Amino acid sequence: MPGPSPADEERQRAYRGLFRHELEKGEIDKIRKATNGNFALGSSRFTEEISEMLGRRVIPGKAGRPRRKPVVSKRK
Repeated sequence: MPGPSPADEERQRAYRGLFRHELEKGEIDKIRKATNGNFALGSSRFTEEISEMLGRRVIPGKAGRPRRKPVVSKRK
């Protein structure tokens, strides 16, 4: 059986090159939060485009319940 082709070896070198540099802790946290929350990670333009394509929110929403609308009294 023949060994890996030169293209395979080049692909392996390129893939290994992706892991030569350590990511900053903040970047790892962003990736983890986006992955766990099923959100897009990128610029605001990117997330807007993805949101439009999918027809759903792709960034975290505000925490908590929506505010209640004030009750208007109908007293005379």
